[in-house]
Amino acid sequence: MTLDYKILWIDDREEFFTNHQDYLNEYLEDKGFEADIVTYKSYSEFEDNEGDITHQKKYDLFLIDLNLDHGRTGDEIITKIRTNRILTDIIFYSTSLSDVRTKVNDNNIEGVFVTSRNQDDFEEKVTDVIDVTIKKVQDVNNLRGLIMAEVAELDRIQERIISKFNLIANNDFKKYIKEKVFSKIKNDLESLECLIKIEDSECDYKDIDLVKLQKNFFYDTNKKSRSIYKIKKQKCDSIDFVHEEYKTNIIDKRNVFAHEEENVRSDGTKFLNYPNGKPLEFTESHCIKIRKDIKKYKSLLKEIELKLNE
Repeated sequence: MTLDYKILWIDDREEFFTNHQDYLNEYLEDKGFEADIVTYKSYSEFEDNEGDITHQKKYDLFLIDLNLDHGRTGDEIITKIRTNRILTDIIFYSTSLSDVRTKVNDNNIEGVFVTSRNQDDFEEKVTDVIDVTIKKVQDVNNLRGLIMAEVAELDRIQERIISKFNLIANNDFKKYIKEKVFSKIKNDLESLECLIKIEDSECDYKDIDLVKLQKNFFYDTNKKSRSIYKIKKQKCDSIDFVHEEYKTNIIDKRNVFAHEEENVRSDGTKFLNYPNGKPLEFTESHCIKIRKDIKKYKSLLKEIELKLNE
């Protein structure tokens, strides 16, 4: 699972989508996800041109109406989904709850949740199932994968920002890169066939090429973040990106999840340890915070990137 929670929704009544979509968007946002809802009005829209549906495995949840005005009914759709070994959770609904239960029982449909079209019933069932699907993947190993993938994406955005800024960077900025960003890795750089020889009198900060630099192993996500903060201060200081907060909320946690072993207390609480021994507890509320922080900084970095495009 990524930070996009993907829902595929089949219902021929468009007003039913619109009546509930905002509620689901807000619910998923509160959980630290972005709702990605794809809607279809018929089975024919759901299939590709060859009648294949295996490409629909990417979704986290299906919402399917029993009674469709065009083509197959909802139970036929579910039968084909399961026949194709798509094991995604499904919510099957109708105006009459008894009708949808009868269809499920008569057709021996397995692995579906049922509810009525009543607003309260429908929204409660959907949010309950969303919680179930999140808990299925909300363990340390799954969160490791999500954090590693998302922080890699944040790195890519930072690299684009730095590459664009390289075209307009003034000498004060490059001097900052030399004197501040490199100060902690000077000894390591000296052991390389140096990309930039800090002590070489022939190498001045004006010669620094940020595009080449960021491809170097030692110009890591922490140092990129410091550079982004300096860029932000020069070009768009109103954007609320602060390096130290990014380091605490994103980089440090990424490093813990990447390298530390999972521990379990006697009460069942799972945690990882920071290098200083401080525990990072693996609770639902902390999982939500991590997802929200990643979304927050992705948005801030994209704001900075847009400012450089102006």
